[in-house]
Amino acid sequence: MDKWDVVRCIKSTGIVAILRGTQTEELQKIADALYEGGVRAIEVTCNTKGYLGMIETLSNTMKDKMIIGAGTVLSPVTAQLVIDAGAEFVLAPDLNREVVQQVHQNRKFAIPGVTTPSEIMDAYRMGVDVVKLFPAGALGARYLKDLRGPLSNAAIIPVGGINLENLSEFVQAGAFAFGIGSELIDKKAIAGGDFSIITQKAKAYIETFARASQGRA
Repeated sequence: MDKWDVVRCIKSTGIVAILRGTQTEELQKIADALYEGGVRAIEVTCNTKGYLGMIETLSNTMKDKMIIGAGTVLSPVTAQLVIDAGAEFVLAPDLNREVVQQVHQNRKFAIPGVTTPSEIMDAYRMGVDVVKLFPAGALGARYLKDLRGPLSNAAIIPVGGINLENLSEFVQAGAFAFGIGSELIDKKAIAGGDFSIITQKAKAYIETFARASQGRA
């Protein structure tokens, strides 16, 4: 898959669902619920038990519906493993040159984690097209807006602490898209077997992103 297909997919809905700590038996039901709610990009974090098998499963069952990625990728070895399992994009909480290089060598899409202007510029010098601002909730939407003052062309995905209450503010500050984990993947709903709640939340996030994007200054 061409990396720009990944970019277009993520930008189209503005939401990347983050699966962390998911149980294997819940995986497909969660993916189906997210898809029904309009989500078209999903990542499985590498600190989830059985993550490689989950990525491979989703890459097979959802290949014509969603783009599957891997998150919390901390080493080039892990980057290669998730790509071999079927990941089309690779996220990390930090900016690791070796991880970025490994992903690019495989012609896949790297989204490293950054916090400062210097890290953003270092990422772009490595050939990165989109970066992940982490932890976005703690930094705040004002921080993102200030970053994009001198770096107005930066495509930034806030992750960590994003919810329906602050998402619009981050969109107005210039967010490209968002990574949403526990606020979307409702563990209480999953435990109760009510996956329709996840569908409803997915729709709410996508609709909120769409409305906020239309009113972007």
